[in-house]
Amino acid sequence: MNLNSFRLKIALLSGLITGLLLVGTGVVLWRISYQFNLNRLDREILNLGQGNLDRQYGPIHYQRFEGALAFIFGQDPPRSILTLVRDQQDKVIFVSHHWPTNLSEASFPPLRSPLLPQRSGPSETSTMGPPQWPPPQQPRGEPPPRRDGSPPEWAPPQQLSGEQPARREGPPLPRRVPRFETRVVDGQSWRFGIMGNPHNTLVLGMNIEQFNADMGRLRRACLLGLPAVLLLAGLSAWFLAHRALRPVGVLACTAERVTARGLDQRIPAMPRDQEFNRLITVFNEMMDRLEKSFQQATRFSADASHELKTPLARLQVELEQALESAPAGSPQQELYSSLLEEISHLKAIVQKLLLLSLADAGRLQLRGGPVNLTRMIENVIEDCQAQAPTLRVEHDLATDVQITADADLLEQAMQNLASNAVKYNQPNGRICFGLARHGDRVCVRVANTGPGISPADRERVFERFYRADQSHSGQVEGIGLGLSLCREILRAHGGDLELGAADEPLTVFVAWLPAMRESAAVNQKGNAGGEGG
Repeated sequence: MNLNSFRLKIALLSGLITGLLLVGTGVVLWRISYQFNLNRLDREILNLGQGNLDRQYGPIHYQRFEGALAFIFGQDPPRSILTLVRDQQDKVIFVSHHWPTNLSEASFPPLRSPLLPQRSGPSETSTMGPPQWPPPQQPRGEPPPRRDGSPPEWAPPQQLSGEQPARREGPPLPRRVPRFETRVVDGQSWRFGIMGNPHNTLVLGMNIEQFNADMGRLRRACLLGLPAVLLLAGLSAWFLAHRALRPVGVLACTAERVTARGLDQRIPAMPRDQEFNRLITVFNEMMDRLEKSFQQATRFSADASHELKTPLARLQVELEQALESAPAGSPQQELYSSLLEEISHLKAIVQKLLLLSLADAGRLQLRGGPVNLTRMIENVIEDCQAQAPTLRVEHDLATDVQITADADLLEQAMQNLASNAVKYNQPNGRICFGLARHGDRVCVRVANTGPGISPADRERVFERFYRADQSHSGQVEGIGLGLSLCREILRAHGGDLELGAADEPLTVFVAWLPAMRESAAVNQKGNAGGEGG
């Protein structure tokens, strides 16, 4: 996987943002759920205790109240309800007999919070409030039995000396603003509701271990489902990134098909992706301008090369006639000879330009036929030896390699490669020719012991009018069209031209051509044998 992929970056960024949002949303929702359930628990505690604050009650009332709570919730260990009542003089009126020893009663001082607004309503005899007690069919003065029918754990205390019975007439007492807090006692969590009236403070505690266990299961379920959600978010982000960049892929594929013969490529409009329509329009307009400019340049090159052929031919004829009529050894004869060489050079350039313009326009005509490539390379080697007798020419040629090609154009390409190897060589250097068949392709290697090609020039060696060896550019003839023309000729034949590896001791050019099928080669040999007979 490419770490520099724009699609991967978009997918990772989208997945990261989505994951963070999901995690953040999950945390917030869990906190909201926790607080909601905790508030519901607080309301339950408040509803249990607030009915016992309408009047000023004594210890017996709160003892009966705790008995009613035991009847409702059950008091099987561990105890789930704690009760503490203090008066405004910080005196403990009532405390649960199972109150934890390491929980200080003094840590719950009398409530001093503001009073709530007085409730409106007719004066009535106060009830004990929720929960209603005594339970049905139970004597008012006796404690309720346990759920299993066994006697109660507690017994009503004796009336305290001097205790005045609570008044049950008149308006209810105002209540103070309650508060709630969570404490850990003996390794267990308790939720305490602290409420009161101007005379008493009631502390009602409820064991919330089960509540915490339920919330813990919910948290674990969220954490266990989080990886699957993040994976799904990542896959969704990858799909969305792929879908969003699909028009870019279409644009890239179209651009890859743009060649000298494929300038008519255009990208269709995408009505469903309006954001890319402007990019597509700009690209298509650019291709229109490029195609028009290229056609004009190709037409000019072809027309100019064609128009120059006739005057150059006439000039060559005139110079040849003048050379014949000039006295032998005269300055005029030397001048005419030099001009004829320049005319020949100029004609070669015009011919190359014409061939290149035809190749660019896709109109390079090939007169295909059977070619004995081995024999052609042998002729090129002989020309090299005659042209540069001081160079050592080596060759390793496969015998009787047959291909189908335009013999004139292919020989011109091979001659250009050989001429390059001669011109850019060291004194007393060597040239190596190689010919081999590799499967369905034929490989021609032309190497020389020249000065080499620098890494900066290797990428531009096939550009037109570019000469890699700048130090010899003024000494060696040429304008930088030979290698470009060779490659165009080989590509027109279905092959290609490459520059060998930079770590080789020689400067190597490798030409690839499609090989002739075995059956066609056998038929060609048979025809040649029949004609000879």
